[in-house]
Amino acid sequence: MTRRKNQEASMLDIPALGPAGPYRTKKRTAVADASGITAVYLSAVPGLVVSHWIDQLRAHAPLPVGEMAAVLEKAADVFETEEVLGDGLVAHERRVAALTGTPLAVVRECDALITRTLRDVRRAPSAARPAGCSPVGTDVSAAPAAGALWCRTADVFAVQAAGNSPGVHAMWLEALALGYRVVVRPSHRDPLTPYRLVSALRQAGVPAAQLVLAPCDHATADLIVERSDRALVYGGQDVVDKYRNRGDVLLQGPGRSKLVVTADADRAAGVGIARTGALHHAGTACTATTGVLVERDPAGFAAELAASLAKAAPAHPLDDTAVLPCMPQADAERLAAAVLDRAKDAVVHLAPRVERLAGEGSSAAVTPSVVELASAKDALLGYEVPFPCVWVAPFERGDVSALDGSLVLSLHTADRALVAEAAQLAAVSNVYQGRPTSWLHPDVPHDGFLGAFLMRAKGLAHDA
Repeated sequence: MTRRKNQEASMLDIPALGPAGPYRTKKRTAVADASGITAVYLSAVPGLVVSHWIDQLRAHAPLPVGEMAAVLEKAADVFETEEVLGDGLVAHERRVAALTGTPLAVVRECDALITRTLRDVRRAPSAARPAGCSPVGTDVSAAPAAGALWCRTADVFAVQAAGNSPGVHAMWLEALALGYRVVVRPSHRDPLTPYRLVSALRQAGVPAAQLVLAPCDHATADLIVERSDRALVYGGQDVVDKYRNRGDVLLQGPGRSKLVVTADADRAAGVGIARTGALHHAGTACTATTGVLVERDPAGFAAELAASLAKAAPAHPLDDTAVLPCMPQADAERLAAAVLDRAKDAVVHLAPRVERLAGEGSSAAVTPSVVELASAKDALLGYEVPFPCVWVAPFERGDVSALDGSLVLSLHTADRALVAEAAQLAAVSNVYQGRPTSWLHPDVPHDGFLGAFLMRAKGLAHDA
């Protein structure tokens, strides 16, 4: 009984953050940690309240663009140095790792991405802006007498966040920089990162009526999308199917990121690139490598990759050496079983295992899997699970159609013509040569520029 009382006393009770400040509700969602033990109670904001908040956001004038950029830069310092929910940054990152099962090193990397983005928030809007447009926020009198302004297409931007990686919260900061009012619906898996970020932004000077955090159920999340002008929505294939024909919704669904290894490429380097991509963010990121297409001896490549990935040892998420995701044992067993069930007609070079971890609850890690497919046309090449799982298939250089439908397509090859051909595939967002699918650079958009979705060129002619 004493232990239970101590656990309840240590649980976080996280409110929503509305236009008038913290907002607590009688209805709360219990959030379990990676061991299956409830660790957080999260307020669940009802639809009528969220709808009213969106009306308030829409009526609020945003901070001027120049002033907002300075505020966002200041927010990076607040995020790193101030206590939120009683935690400094180090304690916060450990709490996120324990809650989500994401390795601590990954949480640190993602938080560094968030603060880097805050400090360099002018970069993305500048990169996305058409050359013929004056910068966002340009006064009409200072614009060319005949030209174009880069302007918002709407006022309120909604974010239905994912919980697979804290780094997703670096994505929507650009919307604030562009003058949008933003409503963030956090994932139930990780409400801690967005709460810390929104709190830091408000403390730095973002008006509460320009940015709200609205935890809620799925029905209310749908309402947020409907009541907002633009929305960034994360989810699985069911979410993609639901919103695929909506021009006001930017979807972040399964990445199905792939690597191609041609016969002329260095084999050992190709295995290394595949391993790095497969283990990226514990295999849970949309840019982690899901499929590998090999031109010469795919069976041998699969065996070599399996031998390399087999060295990834299970560890508690708070261990600095952890590279694999952790979750309740029952969830881990379901995931491993789902992969083995789908692979029953394929060649399993490395079967996923569920490794129980020491400690309270039922936390377990899922070890990597490598499965060889007979054809690049096999639908399993794009089957994603939230742990390192790679499907290897043969590649024929004359047919690049199997490469389409990839968030990231990496080609380990010296054939520039093949890279150029791959770059023309309509359903490929990013094309890399000789890099893991997880490679990142501040000048390379994740999935196109967010500004292209939020902004438009508006013609302008005026008397000089």
